[in-house]
Amino acid sequence: MGLMLFPGDNDVASPDVSWSYTGFGMFRKWLAQAEGFTLTEMNGFGGERQWRSVSTSLAPLLNHPDDDGPDLTPARCAAMLPRLEAILGPAAV
Repeated sequence: MGLMLFPGDNDVASPDVSWSYTGFGMFRKWLAQAEGFTLTEMNGFGGERQWRSVSTSLAPLLNHPDDDGPDLTPARCAAMLPRLEAILGPAAV
């Protein structure tokens, strides 16, 4: 089992990524750290901290169910893209 993120635009040359659930969990922990908090402190990840206490455009991705959540809308993904690009830096763009 695993997880795949892709634009859903039927462009086979577009960026896609796939991880095992473990790999995706590691990616989310890394993103949370880049945003200045620890994912395991958050509600739903073993902690008590509420999501409304963090300010990040990445919250829809970080607080999304691994296995049966709704698809992230194109608008939500577009809103997260600038922050993801900023975290990854100019080499990734």
